[in-house]
Amino acid sequence: MSRRGRYVLVMLVGAIVLLSVLGWLVSLRTDYLWYDSVGYTEVFSTMMWTRLGLFGAFTLAMAAWCGLNLYLAYRFRPDTWPATSEQEGLERYRELISPRAGWWIGGVSVVVGIFAGMSAQSRWETWLLFREGGDFGWTDPVLKMDAGFYVFELPFWQFLIGFGFAAVVVGILASLSAYYLYGALRFSGTGDRMTNVARIHLSVLVALFLGLKAVAYYFDRFDFTTQDNPVTDIVGGGYTEMTALMNAKNALIWVSVIAAVVILIFSWGFTRSLALPAAALGLVVVTAIAAGGIYPAVVRNFQVEPNRPQREGPYAQHTIDGTRYAYGMEDLETTTYPVASQPDAEAMAADQSTVPFVRLIDPFVVSDAFTQAQQPRSFYDFNEKLDIDRYTYTDENGQEVTQDFVVGLRELNPSQLTDEQQDWTVAHTVYTHGWGFVSASTTESDSGAPCFTSGVLSDDAGNCQIGNDIIDVEKPQIYYGLLNDEYAIVGVPDGDTPREYDRPIDVAVSDQDDAEVPAEEIGDDRYTTYEGDGGVDIGSIGQRLLYAWEFQEPRFLLSDQINDESQLLYNRNIRDRVQEVAPFLTVEADPYPAVVDGEIVWIVDGYTTTNDFPYSDRVNLAEATNDTYSGQGVANQSSEEINYIRSSVKAVVNAYDGSVTLYEFDEEDPILEAWNSIYGGDLIVPKDETPELLQDHFRYPQDLFKIQRSLLQRYHVDESRTFIEGGEAWATPSDPSQNSEVTQPAYYVYATYPEQDQPYFQLTGSFTPRNRPNAMASLMSGYYDENGDPQLKVYDVVGGDDQSVRQIHQIITSTSEVVTTLRDAQQAGTTVEWGNLLALPVGDGILYLEPMYLRRQAGGEGEDLPRLTNVAISYGGYVGFAPSFEDAVAMVVEKYVSGAPSEAEQTEGEDGEETPSETPSETPTTEAPTTEAPAPADPPEVEAAIENVLAAQTAYEEAQASGTNEEEGRALDDLLAALDELEAARQAAGQ
Repeated sequence: MSRRGRYVLVMLVGAIVLLSVLGWLVSLRTDYLWYDSVGYTEVFSTMMWTRLGLFGAFTLAMAAWCGLNLYLAYRFRPDTWPATSEQEGLERYRELISPRAGWWIGGVSVVVGIFAGMSAQSRWETWLLFREGGDFGWTDPVLKMDAGFYVFELPFWQFLIGFGFAAVVVGILASLSAYYLYGALRFSGTGDRMTNVARIHLSVLVALFLGLKAVAYYFDRFDFTTQDNPVTDIVGGGYTEMTALMNAKNALIWVSVIAAVVILIFSWGFTRSLALPAAALGLVVVTAIAAGGIYPAVVRNFQVEPNRPQREGPYAQHTIDGTRYAYGMEDLETTTYPVASQPDAEAMAADQSTVPFVRLIDPFVVSDAFTQAQQPRSFYDFNEKLDIDRYTYTDENGQEVTQDFVVGLRELNPSQLTDEQQDWTVAHTVYTHGWGFVSASTTESDSGAPCFTSGVLSDDAGNCQIGNDIIDVEKPQIYYGLLNDEYAIVGVPDGDTPREYDRPIDVAVSDQDDAEVPAEEIGDDRYTTYEGDGGVDIGSIGQRLLYAWEFQEPRFLLSDQINDESQLLYNRNIRDRVQEVAPFLTVEADPYPAVVDGEIVWIVDGYTTTNDFPYSDRVNLAEATNDTYSGQGVANQSSEEINYIRSSVKAVVNAYDGSVTLYEFDEEDPILEAWNSIYGGDLIVPKDETPELLQDHFRYPQDLFKIQRSLLQRYHVDESRTFIEGGEAWATPSDPSQNSEVTQPAYYVYATYPEQDQPYFQLTGSFTPRNRPNAMASLMSGYYDENGDPQLKVYDVVGGDDQSVRQIHQIITSTSEVVTTLRDAQQAGTTVEWGNLLALPVGDGILYLEPMYLRRQAGGEGEDLPRLTNVAISYGGYVGFAPSFEDAVAMVVEKYVSGAPSEAEQTEGEDGEETPSETPSETPTTEAPTTEAPAPADPPEVEAAIENVLAAQTAYEEAQASGTNEEEGRALDDLLAALDELEAARQAAGQ
């Protein structure tokens, strides 16, 4: 290459490096400015200085080590080298390196050190936890180490060991290369193949490698407590690991030490033969194969597998105890809930602890109804899944009432802006925020539509019994939420006309805007100016230049809409915002809004997690939290393995100014304590300083509940033998309202469960026996008690009325009233959508409730808003299906009082299954036994008609699950025809 070409190449490389470094510096500066705007610069500076410190320390260590080995190999190079063809080929490299040997050694060492530093700086969290971590107060039952050792210390020790291995390998490779280059090591020719100095140097490095291997074997023993047990399919070392493999590791420690000593002794000239050192290395390998592979396999196959419960029982018990502790279930309370074979429907109808609060409105279904009824402009939108929260208000009689509501925020959705509105200036300076906190009653509807109670943008007051102004909001503007993560440029000089679109004024509003917010009405619209301080100041030319580079947007410099008062709002998605200020937290997938003291805030549960807790089973976050809502208005969790979780933080994000406050919730979590100490001790607001009005809106976290529900499928069992045999394992039911196999979501209800003396806002789910999907095994409830402490309870359902939600859905959809409604909907071109099926313990039975919504196709241009048209309930096997909950309850009571056979009994009779019966009394009866005549068999024509109905019903369910709309319609027609034939056959037989 010519001199000019070299100059051009150097300039190009220099320009690329300069631009890369400049881009990194710009991003560094803008990140700092963002952290400064939210008041969390301590998080940014701690992270950056720690990473830089680790980078510098490990770069220096590796560079010095590499340079030392290269220097020794160069310093003790032979004065002459054999005149062989091999050495003659290396001569030109020696001539290139030797005049500048120091530069070459330094350059290679620095490059190797930089790679080591880059790897080490990514372990900044591991180092900080190692430095600040404490004890858990829970001791590993086998090795007797506190869990804090495994979570805080062991990961960093293992990193150091790994770094040590890398350093030794680098030293060996560097020394080999230098010795080979200068003839101290050769592979051809006569005489010695290696000089004494080279042999001593390399032998010391090999001995050092074996010494590190002994240390690694020592720490490997602790990994048994967190590794998978292939025999029981749980985490935690079992009999094989804690006996055979533990002995193998102990043996390998001594064998490695002995081999290292042998290599050191015989490298100093006692013999020039490599046979003894090679034998020492071979001994390590043979021991690793025999003691670490063959012997444990023999123990597992011939001692453990034939006697699994006996051998693995004690270790499985360790995992049961450890798992319950690690997932916050050590105080799990299990209660038997006896259910009568024919529960009293009249008592259910008279219940005042749960029935008056039964939720009819499904927050997943009615999002479209919120959007269409409360969308005065097309760019307003609600999240695909709304939320449930409770509020206390004064009713028309002057009494305070606590009730749960469906709640959502009317956010601005940038994807709904028109082409004209998506102009850069308009999109980022005019359409900057949403408007309004909207709530609706969960217990009543307005002719099938939601009964709105606050945040209403409508001229029509509706027919709701609850007023539409029960939740007062001072600043309804929504700048931070879930739907809009585009940056916004806000702020105008004093006296200038506001330019941010706020809301239309040609419709009535139920909330009064804060009089202090500057606003102006122009035509039919109201414009306002952001008055918060949650943005980054971009009034100066320097700040504008930074963000023009960061966002690759020159209009930051060219736009006349940016002025001295301008602020830049970005990172506006509240989950991402919390994750940035608290990178150590796993953030709840479904944040929810609340109004606290007149302000709209987002409440986000933050979890501390680890995958290093001893004797605790693992779950995959994505799999354990996946249900119908995942990816549909609820974020998907990352596919991350954990075996410890605590709901340690309640993060609160102000929807107006974006401020983030982290409130402590779990005062005993060592991981949170360590991170708070890492960031100066005041990152987390102590629990006793949490405002009471805010605590009133805390709810049991959904992701934690889902993870606990996933684990309790096996870990509800206390006794290790039963646990290993798996005979009492449970399963989480699939969502009966969906056509695909997906886990039914847990649901919030305001209710009073058994052994509770007042209603609680609780999260509920159900279980079925693993091999009996049509039966219910238990109910699970998570809630906060009157002191704000989390409570987790399991109600084992025993008795006659124990159908699963799947079975109840099949019974409901098989009743004549529902079938007729489905037929009418099919003929009218209307889509039927079922809400979440709730199962609530009431009286001496279980009340099942499933709302039915209808969506009518609107001329092929979309779907009309869903309307609640009917409510289906089941109690004691009796089904009620009516336009209102009260009418459905009345139907059930009427059937119960009349003594008519229940729909559940009819379905079981048609399916040929045995009807559950009461458990026989242990007390002998004194009455004479009686014999009843067997029920007469159905005529052949009726039996054939019943078989046709069952076949048609099976075909219809298969079409619902996997067929097209056309196939589902044909299957429904066939089912209706079979039902008509059955009715005709029964009439002909006189039944």
